[in-house]
Amino acid sequence: MPNFTPITLAIAHINDTHSHFEPTPMSLAIPGLDERIYANVGGFARISSVVKAFKEEAKSTTDGFLFLHAGDCFQGTLYYSLFKGEANATMLNLLRPDAMALGNHELDLGNASVSRFLDQINFPLLAGNWDVSNECDQKLCPVKGKRQLLPFDPLHKIASVMLKQFGDQHVALFSVALDKMADIAMPDADTPFVNAKQTILDTVAHIKEHLGTNHIILLSHLGYEQDLKMAEEVDGLSVIVGGHSHVLQGDFSNLGLGDMGPYGRLIQNTLVVQAGCHAFALGKLHVTLDAQGKVSEYSGSNYLMLGRSLSMDASWDQSLPAEAFTQAKEYLAQQANVLHCRGDETIKSVLNERYKPAVEKLKSDVVTKLPARLRHIRVPDEKGGSEIAPLVCEGFLHAARNRGHQVDFAIHNAGGVRVSLEQGKLTAAEVAGRLLPFAIDLMLYKPTGLQVMQALEGAIDNATNNNVEGTGDGSFPYTAGLKYRYECEKPKGSRMTLLQYRDEKGTWLPIEPGSIYTVVSSAYTSQGKEGYDSLKHLAEPPYSIDVTLSESFIEYARTQESLVIMPTTCASYVPCPACTSE
Repeated sequence: MPNFTPITLAIAHINDTHSHFEPTPMSLAIPGLDERIYANVGGFARISSVVKAFKEEAKSTTDGFLFLHAGDCFQGTLYYSLFKGEANATMLNLLRPDAMALGNHELDLGNASVSRFLDQINFPLLAGNWDVSNECDQKLCPVKGKRQLLPFDPLHKIASVMLKQFGDQHVALFSVALDKMADIAMPDADTPFVNAKQTILDTVAHIKEHLGTNHIILLSHLGYEQDLKMAEEVDGLSVIVGGHSHVLQGDFSNLGLGDMGPYGRLIQNTLVVQAGCHAFALGKLHVTLDAQGKVSEYSGSNYLMLGRSLSMDASWDQSLPAEAFTQAKEYLAQQANVLHCRGDETIKSVLNERYKPAVEKLKSDVVTKLPARLRHIRVPDEKGGSEIAPLVCEGFLHAARNRGHQVDFAIHNAGGVRVSLEQGKLTAAEVAGRLLPFAIDLMLYKPTGLQVMQALEGAIDNATNNNVEGTGDGSFPYTAGLKYRYECEKPKGSRMTLLQYRDEKGTWLPIEPGSIYTVVSSAYTSQGKEGYDSLKHLAEPPYSIDVTLSESFIEYARTQESLVIMPTTCASYVPCPACTSE
């Protein structure tokens, strides 16, 4: 029997944790101190402590408690590079969320990694617009039929709904993710994502008509702007707990971190919340929903979770002077958006004993040295292009050829390289944890010369918004063994005015449109993402060489006494002055 009465809930929420199990060094501004200081913020152990305390407090002040994760737990740190989804499953099981949304990075390696994750977790994974009903039954690691997965329901054309009962009342939860998932991740072709907005509309109507509650929570991995849009355009949602865009709602200017507006945006009776990223913040929400499911009252905040240590630098090599330490601690203790807490000892123990030793080993593994700083930039500017991305491509070639593959050249998208590299020793941890943190395989594929030309032009058009609405500058191509010239003012289809590859003798030869070439790229690029559309139409599908981005670069770097810009690497990109960014 429906029971349409008001309900008050306590909701703890996180999103986009990206394998940041340990606290993250964060630069903070303290009034009266000339320089910013560093604090170790967040981490799973502190999240666990705060959530447990919040849940206990909620027993006497609310009708029920929920702890939600709005997606993207994969990728991000060495813990993922080394242990993939297994470490996330273990650590999230210890946090005990009531539900998690599927994020796009969970699908960076296709369905198989999600399948293994589902076998290991003890909580529901909500994926309400992921239609897995036609997934091939012959797969070794399918997602269809997994007990913990709540996917799209094709019979009713709605998201699978999770009902939580609090006394004689129910709260309905469901999730949606970006419906253009195939453009930014790698879901298997037989498991498409259906329209997110239509799924929300149909699911809300179904809940109200058939499930006997007006109290509806959307766990969203659409991004903040889309969450606000859904709140405005869809009637009947009570709360949207969001992720994907890493928005830390709240005014953190008291710590030198800026002001993203108030915690909680109330639009058309629907409340939208989001809690930053990387496990450094936790959202704590109290919300009262009236009998129609509309928000009648709410309070709460995102909180940074701090321990006892402070430092002058992110490496913790320089401690704060005693007077400055006291001043900083006193100031931080007075801030309403800061929680000082001890971490959960069980989580610390599991992390330290099962996973951390392998991470620490990588931190002491020096693979080469850098005699000078190597700069990374996505789209070339007046100083030139990335000095690192071409070297990453050289690593692709080295890894492929070392495994006996005959490869003509390598291509990589700029967004797959994350940081500049400073002068000095380069460790395996720096490569796998910061430079190339996406644990994605290298793939071989065989395009025609025309497809190569179209892919490069499309990727640059996408990165520079040249007569197209691009998806970001991360698609800009860097290469090894291949050089090109792109002229932005030429007509579409003729902007590549030079395209050559280097043969085994070191001679530069023109790419012939009808010839077939063997190329090595990341699995992401080889699937034709973000402007590389022509690669979607290969005669044969790409195949993995069973080595990841970071592994290939580490192998290559070990063969180099020092990493420098080589003439052949520099020649692999010929910039066009007319289309370099301002």
